[in-house]
Amino acid sequence: MQTLADLAISSSCVYVIIPVFNRLELTKSCLDCLSEQSYAPLELIVVDGGSTDGTPEYLRQYHPLVTVLQSNKELWWGQAMEFGIAHCLARSRSDDMVLMMNNDTLIDHHYIETLVRVSREHNAAIGGLVVDSRDTACILDAGEYINWSSYSFSVRTAIESHETYTTEIDVLSGRGTLVPLSMVRTAGNVNGSRFPHYIADYEFFLRLKRRGFGLGVTYEAVVRSHVDVTGLSSRCMENLTFIQAWKALFSRRSMDNLMDHWRFVRDCAPSALQRHVYRQLIRRSLYLVASRTKLRHVVLPLAWFLTGTYYVTGDDCTRCGCSTEGLLRTGLLKRWKRSDWYVLSEEVPDQMGSRPELKRLYRRAWNPVTKISRWLKAKTEDRLSGGDRRKLGQR
Repeated sequence: MQTLADLAISSSCVYVIIPVFNRLELTKSCLDCLSEQSYAPLELIVVDGGSTDGTPEYLRQYHPLVTVLQSNKELWWGQAMEFGIAHCLARSRSDDMVLMMNNDTLIDHHYIETLVRVSREHNAAIGGLVVDSRDTACILDAGEYINWSSYSFSVRTAIESHETYTTEIDVLSGRGTLVPLSMVRTAGNVNGSRFPHYIADYEFFLRLKRRGFGLGVTYEAVVRSHVDVTGLSSRCMENLTFIQAWKALFSRRSMDNLMDHWRFVRDCAPSALQRHVYRQLIRRSLYLVASRTKLRHVVLPLAWFLTGTYYVTGDDCTRCGCSTEGLLRTGLLKRWKRSDWYVLSEEVPDQMGSRPELKRLYRRAWNPVTKISRWLKAKTEDRLSGGDRRKLGQR
């Protein structure tokens, strides 16, 4: 028998929005889970992004209670979710909620009921514990964090046995996350025009958080995710063709899409760190092309040549106004195997700002025109001196 509290909670309609593009079999499985939910009332909304496998026709024939939304153009995840939420906003009451779902996820019988209860308790948007559908003991997402200094996205993959809930997160994903529509009316809809696919959910939830709304993850509700059918990522590929590298950086399906990340940083990163993060994005993109395509056969040796060990002689130090003994005492210079040859320490660049003579010495050692001859002399003379020592030993 339902209590008054249960009746109050269940009076809110939950609109379940599922963006789809083909993959009909996954959609069928997802709808099967939703049809068995203990919570009511529910309204199921499938936003079709241009499927060619008969998805809309199948749904209208076999799931007549499911609302199918279609557009006259192809829709990606962010665009489809925005379309679906706009549909809900026009029809919902103030206390209704929206559940963001992907069709490559499965949930248990009490999933939505649990999320509604926890959302009411904490006045927050709530996500579930995401696990691998092939191995439910493998936790994929127990909370997500953003480190702006390193521009890295960390995901918690372990929980304590006594834990049931956490608010120590920065963002939520669109995989089975419940959001009160009152929050959407205040903070705005998913921005599908600016973020058509990836990062649309991150930007949306960061916006909610900036407006003062709570975000949380309940470990009482589990989402089983088919991770083997997610989008394109270059991280699992050791070597790339030039076409693959281009797609990794610019394809709409790519998690590493440079333009999506660039816009995300502009909209969401702390202003003091934006330039720093932009530089990181550029370096990572260049590194991906330079180190994982055929360019690596040229670029990596060249990079080693330009940034590898720097050799100098005592005469170089004198010409630049440096004291050889002084640099040796401070550890900025190390003796090489050949008499009167030295190696610059990696700490030299950090010390150059207030020491022009040290900067001159560094530039002299770095000079790519003379660096290879220095390297050859240091190595050759080292081998010759070794040979001379062997001859002396024979005498």
